[in-house]
Amino acid sequence: MGKRVEKLLISTFGFIPARIALGALSLLGFACLYMLRVNISVAIVAMVRRNRTDVQAARAYCTEHVLDNITAEDGNTTATQGDDDSILLEDQGEMEWDELTQGIMLSSYYYGYILTQIIGGHLADLYGTRLMFGGCILSSGICTLLLPVAARTHNVAFITLRAIIGFCSGVSWPSMHSMLTRWIPPLERPRFIAIVYFASSLSVTFTLPMCGLVIDLYGWASAFYLTGMLSVAWCILWFPLMHDNPAQHPRIKSEELSYIKVALAAGGSSKTSSKKVPWRQILTSLPVWAAVVADSGNTFGLTLFLTQLPTYMKNILGFSIKKNGLLSGLPFLSRYIGALTCSTIADWLLGRGYLSIVNTRRIFSAFAMLVPAVLLIIVAYSGCNAPLVVVLLCLSMFFNGGSPASILVNSTDIAPNYSGTLFGIGNTFASLASLIAPLAAGAITEDQKTMGQWQKVFWMCIPVYGLADLFFLIFCSGTIQPWNYAGQEYQGSPNEAEKIIAPKQQEESS
Repeated sequence: MGKRVEKLLISTFGFIPARIALGALSLLGFACLYMLRVNISVAIVAMVRRNRTDVQAARAYCTEHVLDNITAEDGNTTATQGDDDSILLEDQGEMEWDELTQGIMLSSYYYGYILTQIIGGHLADLYGTRLMFGGCILSSGICTLLLPVAARTHNVAFITLRAIIGFCSGVSWPSMHSMLTRWIPPLERPRFIAIVYFASSLSVTFTLPMCGLVIDLYGWASAFYLTGMLSVAWCILWFPLMHDNPAQHPRIKSEELSYIKVALAAGGSSKTSSKKVPWRQILTSLPVWAAVVADSGNTFGLTLFLTQLPTYMKNILGFSIKKNGLLSGLPFLSRYIGALTCSTIADWLLGRGYLSIVNTRRIFSAFAMLVPAVLLIIVAYSGCNAPLVVVLLCLSMFFNGGSPASILVNSTDIAPNYSGTLFGIGNTFASLASLIAPLAAGAITEDQKTMGQWQKVFWMCIPVYGLADLFFLIFCSGTIQPWNYAGQEYQGSPNEAEKIIAPKQQEESS
């Protein structure tokens, strides 16, 4: 059966170049991965039950203040009656979860996610991405289909299932980073990361409004059913068409295969993977820790956006569940556009020789974290000006799109042979940040759903962004580290590899 499916798919899509097909499959995979991760951000708004007292306390801060002003000016004390009824009807969820409990539910994904980062990256370095990445999405999709039953059974059942989804998903990013060093030449990596990895942001853009729409039509459980089924369906394409190594691909052209092999060798990738990881050198390397700290700081802010933005849009700005999903998704569309823009500019600057690798990484890391930090200060004091807030959030996420040209690609700069392992280490610490962010936001806003409390939530991001990027600016590197070649067949020196890469980059970009 599997062979027949593979032949059918190859005959249908055989005209597409191997790397484009790989990128398209991976892009759809990241889209599925993030559907399973963020569906709860919108669903939880409809899942939670609030009585009339809670609704009056939790009703949208800005809507309440606008209506109070209308009442004061017109003397019309009935101006809010219809709105109260609609809010009460909209807020009749099934779960009696306070803000702290909601924070626990939102962060439960990361309880498991944090455990499988390093091992996932290392296993992918050894055995490939096909099984690791595909298996994580298949198992996570099946578990997502069971979430409504778990939520209605017991809080612990829901938390456990979300933690299992996180545990399975933990191998995803590190395993894909391992594939990156097997398939994608160094010059193309920032653009590949922007287009493929940042399908996660593109996924959030359509997942939030899609979930908002199906929840409005069929109830909150439908968000989990739909995203779970789409993810399982993606696996039907992934397993027959994905190949861990270009040499294993049944229809790759000889010219493409030769180009990939030469480019990877010049970039410091070995012909075989070593089972022995130079842990001491990795854990004592400042360039490694620079990437880890930057990834953790960036992920802290991103997680607040992913988990809290729909709640902010509803409780403070007063958007309905349908508008909430659409407007909450816009910043992530901006992030995807920003990623494409920044990675294209970074590739051009490197290819033309205008900037070194390390200075390119520094400049775009500042775009990714320092600029959003400044914009979030303005957001915190923009009050109830909803259009301005949405524009500022979109701009903030646009500049955060600089991360694929800096933070995310840096591990392939310094150690391509261990990039999956390095990314796993970075994502383990980033997962700690992801675990803390929704819990902290829930604790801050518990029983105090006011603009002042949300200002504190935004202010949390600012020192995290600033200090993390400062550490990266000081200690990052663009040079292949000597321990990258430990136990490998390819024993070229870092300097030799860079001499080969630089002229090739200039030649291809001209």
